[in-house]
Amino acid sequence: MEPDFTMVSNLPLPMRLLKLIETGRWPRTHEEELHQNLCPLVPKERIQSFAPEQDRIYFFRPPFRTIAQRLNDKEGAFWSQWGALGEIAPDLALDLGDFGLGADSAIVLDYRHENPPVIRLLWRKPESNVWVRCADSFDKFADLLGLD
Repeated sequence: MEPDFTMVSNLPLPMRLLKLIETGRWPRTHEEELHQNLCPLVPKERIQSFAPEQDRIYFFRPPFRTIAQRLNDKEGAFWSQWGALGEIAPDLALDLGDFGLGADSAIVLDYRHENPPVIRLLWRKPESNVWVRCADSFDKFADLLGLD
């Protein structure tokens, strides 16, 4: 029986994300995920339209995890210290990707809202990190990045 990747905990994945995975425009396997390091899926100009300090993006393959799930694994110390957890609901923040190796800036769907916006962790040293909105919905995020 094939695993069901349409839900994470009780959070339904956006239909457009499922379609991108199905068509191979979003990584489906470990190999496809790693291949992004050699052949980016998104030009840096599109990324810099909403994250000017970044030049690459790295999408995670399914199954996706919430920030709460990440808190319970080896990444827990990182999230507790740097994740600005007071600004999100970790069990309602679905981790979709980041800005590449060493960036430590998560990109998540924020399910505190009915139509979850895409938000990202913005590093502000020496101040505390904050979550900022990238797009009002996953569809707008996909449009912004030209994913289809």
